[in-house]
Amino acid sequence: MNLKQRFSILFSLLFSIILGIACFFIYALFADYRMEEFKDRLAEKAETTIKLLLEVQEVDEQLLKIIDQNSIHKLYDEKVLIFNDKQELVYSSFDDAPIRWDKEDLDFLKIHGAFFRTYSNYEVYGMYYDSNRKDYFALVTAEDKYGKRKLDYLKYLLVATFISGTVLVWFLSFYLSKKGLKPLDNVRIQISEITDKNLNIRLPISSKNNEINALSKSFNQMIDRIERAYQSQKEFTGNASHELRTPITRIVTQLENILKTEDLALQVRQTLQRISEDTYQLSDLVSSLLLLSKIDYQTESQNFQTIRLDELIFACLPSLQSQYPYIKVQFEIENQSNDEINLEVKGDENLLKIAISNLLKNACKYSDNQQIDCVICQTETALQLIIRNSGETPQKIEINELFTPFKRGQNAKHKTGSGLGLMIAKRIFQYHQAQIDFEIPAKNLNQLRVCFLISEIKNGHY
Repeated sequence: MNLKQRFSILFSLLFSIILGIACFFIYALFADYRMEEFKDRLAEKAETTIKLLLEVQEVDEQLLKIIDQNSIHKLYDEKVLIFNDKQELVYSSFDDAPIRWDKEDLDFLKIHGAFFRTYSNYEVYGMYYDSNRKDYFALVTAEDKYGKRKLDYLKYLLVATFISGTVLVWFLSFYLSKKGLKPLDNVRIQISEITDKNLNIRLPISSKNNEINALSKSFNQMIDRIERAYQSQKEFTGNASHELRTPITRIVTQLENILKTEDLALQVRQTLQRISEDTYQLSDLVSSLLLLSKIDYQTESQNFQTIRLDELIFACLPSLQSQYPYIKVQFEIENQSNDEINLEVKGDENLLKIAISNLLKNACKYSDNQQIDCVICQTETALQLIIRNSGETPQKIEINELFTPFKRGQNAKHKTGSGLGLMIAKRIFQYHQAQIDFEIPAKNLNQLRVCFLISEIKNGHY
C-alpha cells in the first residue's frame, strides 16, 4: 500500500467516523426532543382536562367529552382518565386506546407528583393535581404518530446523508490525493529513468516554491555529486589500467627473452615460468578492467551493424583452439519456430566477439571431457546462444554471484582466472539489450544461455 492509498484511506475513515458520530448525536438529540415535547403535550392535556372538569362550573363530564373529542389539539389515539382523591374514576374520554394502570401507579403519583412511561407504541403521562377542595389523579396516553414519523424521516435522511457523504469523501480523497501527488509520481518516473548510462539527466525545476521543487533541487545536487564521483572512478580505472599495460608488457617481453636462454638452471626456469604465468594473468586482469571502463563509457547503441551470430562464433574459434588445442567444439543450429531461420543480430562486432570468446573460454576451462557444445536456437520469441560443458558445477547459492566482479564458484578453486570474464560478457550483452543466464540443467552440466529477443531485433534496437 503506497502513501496515496494510506492517506486516502486514513482521511476517509476519519471523516466517516466523525460523520457517523455526528449523525448519531443528531438522531439521539432529536429523539430526546420529540419525547420531551410529547411529554409536555400530554401534561398540558392532563392539566387542561382537570381544570375544565373541576374549575369551570358550566362544563360537566358530557360537555367535556364533546370538547375533548372536537379539540384542534387532539392527540392521536389518546385516552384520558381522571381519578378523585379516593382513587375512583370520575372521567374517561371517548377514545378506546389501551391504558394500563393500577393502584400502585396512583400511590406513586401521590408521592412523586408525576411520571412518564412508554409501552408498545403508546406513551403514558400521569400527574397528581392538588386543588384546594380535592386532590385528583390524571392519566393520559396517546401515540405520537406524527413525531415518530418525523423521527423516522430524520433517520432515513441521516442514513442517506452518511452513505452519500462517505462515498463522496472516499471518491474525492482518492481523486484529490492522486491529483495532488501526481507531481511526485512524475518525479519518481523521471528518477527511475536515470541510470549509470545517463547521469547527466536532471529533474526539471519550476518557479514554484513547494516541497516537490525542493526535493527536485536536492536530488539534482545529489546526482551532481554522484556523477562527479562516478566519472572520477571510471577515469581512474581506465587510466590506471592503461598505464599498467606498458610495464606489464615489458615484463612479459623480458621474461620471454630470458626463458629463451638455453643455459638456465631448471629451478630458475620453473620459477620464471610461474612468474610469466602470473604476469599473463595480471595482464588479462588489466585488459579486463580497461575493457570494463570502455563499456561503461558507452552510453548509446552506436555504430551497430547487422552480424550473423554463427559467423561471430566461427571468428572466435581460432584464438580458442590456439589456447585450448585439445578442446572439441560441437556446433548445432536449431529452429523451434514456425519462421525461416534467421541468425542475424545487430550490435558491435568487436564487443560481441569478446563476450562470446569469454563464454567459450569459460566452458573450455571447466570442461572435464575436452568437449563443449555450442547451440544456436531460434524460438518464436528469441534467438538464443547456448554454451554447455560437462564438469563440476557451482553451488546453487553461488549462481547469482557468478556475474559479480571477482566472484567465483567453488568449482573454480583450482582454476586460474580473474573472476571478470562473465561480468564483462554480461555488461556487453546488456549493452546489446540481451539477457544472459547461468543454468544447471542436469548433474555436472554447466550451461550459459544468451537471449536476443526477436521483437527487439526486428525493431532495430540491437
